Amino acid sequence: MFVKHIAEKGLIIDSGHIYKLLNGTGSWELCANIPLKNEPVALIDSGISQIVGVANLIAVKGSVDYSTRRNNVNEHRIANECLQAGRFDNWDVIWTLDQAQRLATQIAVYRPNEGEIWIKLDDQVQAQLALALAFIDKGPV
Repeated sequence: MFVKHIAEKGLIIDSGHIYKLLNGTGSWELCANIPLKNEPVALIDSGISQIVGVANLIAVKGSVDYSTRRNNVNEHRIANECLQAGRFDNWDVIWTLDQAQRLATQIAVYRPNEGEIWIKLDDQVQAQLALALAFIDKGPV
């Protein structure tokens, strides 16, 4: 198992990009704020409000310029047309995610505010996540 600790928070990611992270074809999430620390995170598909994977948040780089975002479209989900239109000008923080793993079973989460990108996972969800990670680590029993 690559993720060493049970995530306490979940990161809500667009359905189109979350599977790039899980398939290893992307490693960045562009956002407008900086998380407090590097940590394991649950990856929540925004379209279905379910945890579909986990990853380690390993690096955060703030105040990246337009050319960096434009030259690294392969690492994030935002198309050049959207960047050029200025729709994501305030998204200048790169979160680098590593060792993303897909869960065999999705875990439903409650999203109290649709506008939030981080949610705190309650004890019940963390327990379900621990079981799902044990299954990844050991395989079927």
